[in-house]
Amino acid sequence: MLYYVTREQHAYTIDRLLGSFKNSWLPRPAMQRLSYETLFALKRAPIGNYVFTDIDRLSGYEIDAASEIVKSVVRAAPGVLISNPPNRVLNRYGLLRRLYEAGINSFNVWRLDEGRMPTAYPVFIRREQDALGAESPLLHNEAEYRAAVASLLASGKGLTGRVAVQYVRATGPDGMHRKYGAFCLRGLVVPQHLMISESWVVKRDMADAAAELSEEEEGYVTSNPHADRVREIFRLAQIDFGRMDYGLVDGRMEVFEINTNPSFPRARITQDRTMIRRRIVIEGVVAGFDAMNAGEHEHGLVRFRTPKPKLHRLRNRPWTRRLKDMVTWCRWQAAELSSQPVEQRKPQPKTE
Repeated sequence: MLYYVTREQHAYTIDRLLGSFKNSWLPRPAMQRLSYETLFALKRAPIGNYVFTDIDRLSGYEIDAASEIVKSVVRAAPGVLISNPPNRVLNRYGLLRRLYEAGINSFNVWRLDEGRMPTAYPVFIRREQDALGAESPLLHNEAEYRAAVASLLASGKGLTGRVAVQYVRATGPDGMHRKYGAFCLRGLVVPQHLMISESWVVKRDMADAAAELSEEEEGYVTSNPHADRVREIFRLAQIDFGRMDYGLVDGRMEVFEINTNPSFPRARITQDRTMIRRRIVIEGVVAGFDAMNAGEHEHGLVRFRTPKPKLHRLRNRPWTRRLKDMVTWCRWQAAELSSQPVEQRKPQPKTE
């Protein structure tokens, strides 16, 4: 079994994908979604292969706690495959800094609470730990930057967790902004989409809209032209699974982010041209998940310890969440019992 671990509030990405296999041309992958909150509450984890996601949404304490899960599962079953060990994956700031210093990206990034001024403009301000995009317009000089920071403070917002990112203009000959998105699943690169927008904030996905699949996007998805470069950047970032969003500037790849809990197209059958893209993406993603679920290993549950100090108090969770935790616990117990040989399930005779 492959366990896909997310934050509870952001489980919709994988839930929508898995739910769409009810009316698909493919069988549902052998995977199950778990939440960090349930694992931390139960302090137990099922033995199996894991892919950890939403790592940018974890606190330092939660990263340490998730790493204890990894250690306990690997200790019980050394043959399991762990993708995205949480203590290894770079956050947004760390990734962009490493790519800049490696000469892959031409743009730099600065933390607002460092007190360092950007050395190149324009820049925009955004949070590190969400996918909501820019919090400011493009800031073209130091005066505009200082005014934006002062406005944040005056509104009661903090500087910690916010970064200033140097802007690069990723436009084509037609002046339109282009953002490419490609999955990488332990080295298997699957192009997902090409977003095109008049705005420098490219958020609308043409492939999921009602419009027909564009010839340019179809060419990108079918040819997978940047696979080798995408694979190389994932290795540098020490990320096994995610979707990389990037642009091309004069033919040079500029990486905007790697999302470890990306959205997926639905595995449904349609009669329009978007089915061309959907088939390529879904079949590639399923093949990648199957590869991440390879190998034989033990079954059962392992206990793990949460780090000290005890910063994560889950006893006061809503009763609905606690009930779901108990249902999950019962399912694990039933699965563990069913995996035992028949003779082990029978009560053993008492010995004197």
